[in-house]
Amino acid sequence: MDDKLSMKVAIDGRVYPLRVKRSEEERIRAAAKLINDRISIYKSRFNANEMSNFDFLAMVSIDLVAKYIDNENKTDDGDLISELRILSGEVDDYIQKSQAL
Repeated sequence: MDDKLSMKVAIDGRVYPLRVKRSEEERIRAAAKLINDRISIYKSRFNANEMSNFDFLAMVSIDLVAKYIDNENKTDDGDLISELRILSGEVDDYIQKSQAL
C-alpha cells in the first residue's frame, strides 16, 4: 500500500501540489495555516501595496526560522541531561533521607 498522499495547500493565494506521507498531512496543513496567518499579520502591519508577496514570504520565513532556532537551542540534549542528573540526585537524596527515618 502506498503511504503517500497527494494534497494541495494554498499559501498566500497560490496553490501548491504536494505528495506527503499520510502521517504528515495534518502537520503540513497546520504549517500552511501558520504561514498564511503570519502573512496576514505582516500585511496588516505593513502597507501591502508597497511590498510584494515575496517580501511577506521572506518576513514570515525569517520569523519562523528564528523561532525554530530558539526551539532547537531550548531542547539542547546537554541541558536536558544535566537537569535530569540534578533531579535524579535530588530523588536519591530524598530516598536516602526517607529510609533513614
